[in-house]
Amino acid sequence: MPTTIKNQKASAEQVSQVITDSVKHEILLYVGPTIKGLQRFSSFVGGFPEHFKEHLEQSPAFKKMFIQPEKLREFEQSLLDDFAVESILYKKTKEYFSEVK
Repeated sequence: MPTTIKNQKASAEQVSQVITDSVKHEILLYVGPTIKGLQRFSSFVGGFPEHFKEHLEQSPAFKKMFIQPEKLREFEQSLLDDFAVESILYKKTKEYFSEVK
């Protein structure tokens, strides 16, 4: 489904679908460990939080802790496996922020 409507006589369903698709892509859910200034499961509309820009650039693992809400269940399942990529990234994020002052 396209994210824009070119036909001026679009149905209400088409408009609703475009809005829904746009909103889904704009919301990010933080699934990493709670750190100073950021609670686990915080949501952000429109991208990554600006006040963590420096950390996002310095820690690729931290950046991976922001996911689309519909991927939460899969992510949480992965945390149960110590060898899953998500689990390793979670630990790296926790380690990174334990060293940040």
